[in-house]
Amino acid sequence: MRETFCFDPDQIRPSRYKTLVHEHESWGNVRADLVKRTGLQRQETRIAHSRHTFLMNLKGEARLGENFIDGRRISFAARRPGSIVYIPAHSEWTGWDEGDATASYLLVSVEREFAACTLGEIASDRLAELPPSIGFRDGTIEMALQKIAIELKYPDPISVTMVESQAAQLFVRLVRLNGLNQEAVRGGLSSFDLKRAIGMIETSGHQRLSLGDLAREIGVTRFHFCRAFKQSTGMTPHAFIVQRRLKRSSDMLRSTDLSATEIALECGFGSSSHFAIAFKRAFGTSPTEFRRSCRV
Repeated sequence: MRETFCFDPDQIRPSRYKTLVHEHESWGNVRADLVKRTGLQRQETRIAHSRHTFLMNLKGEARLGENFIDGRRISFAARRPGSIVYIPAHSEWTGWDEGDATASYLLVSVEREFAACTLGEIASDRLAELPPSIGFRDGTIEMALQKIAIELKYPDPISVTMVESQAAQLFVRLVRLNGLNQEAVRGGLSSFDLKRAIGMIETSGHQRLSLGDLAREIGVTRFHFCRAFKQSTGMTPHAFIVQRRLKRSSDMLRSTDLSATEIALECGFGSSSHFAIAFKRAFGTSPTEFRRSCRV
C-alpha cells in the first residue's frame, strides 16, 4: 500500500545524538516507526497531525522535562520503559525531556476514519471525547503495541490484518478505560481521569507529588480535583497517596534488606520518624517489628 503519512524523527523529536536507527512500515490505515538513538541528549517534542498517535518507550528513561498539551502545561512524570503516550488527532504535544543516553521508542499512528469505523457509532462517539494522556501504563495497550512492533520487524503478506486488528484493540481498550456505558460517580472524576491520577501517583516513587500537580494533569482546579477524587474513591488525595506509600513500604520491608530509613525516603515520606508513626498507625506495629514478623 502507498504511504499516506510520513514521520521524520529529526522533525518530530529533534535531538543531538551519535547514531540513529529508524525502521518503519505503513499498512495504509496504520503506520509504525521504531526509533533508536545512542549518545542522546535533550530531546524536543512536537507531535501534531490528523492521525491518532501512540508512543511507547521501549528502552531508556526520560527523567526530566516539560509537557504541554494544546499549549497548556501539564505535570511531568518520569517515563520508564513500557510507558505510553496517547495523542488524539488534531491535538498537539510539545515539550522536552532528558534521560538515558541510549533510548528507543515505538510510534504508531492511526487514521481517524479507521478508528471510528472499527468501533462503530456508539463507541466512536466516546472515542472523540478521549483526552491526551502522557506516561500511563496499561498491559493490554502495551501488548498490542508490541505485536505491531513485531509485524514491523518481520512483515509478511498478512501483516496488514494483524496490525489493523491490534490497532482496533488499542482503541477498544482506551474507550473501556474511559468508561464505556459507565457514568462517572456523580460529582466525581471520569473513569479515565481517575486512572490517570492514580497512575501518576503510582509512578511518582520517591518524588513529592502535590495536589496542584494532580489537578493540572486532569486540567481542573485543585479544589475541584480534591472534591471529585474523594467522591470517586471515598478518600482525599492525601490519604490515598499515604495509603499507597504504606502499601509499597510494607512490600519493600518483606522483600528487600533496605533499612527503614531508606525505604521511608524511597516511598516519599519526609523522614524516618514520620514513616514510623504513619506505619504504626496503619499496621499497629513498627516497621522493624513488621519486618521481623514477616521473616520468622
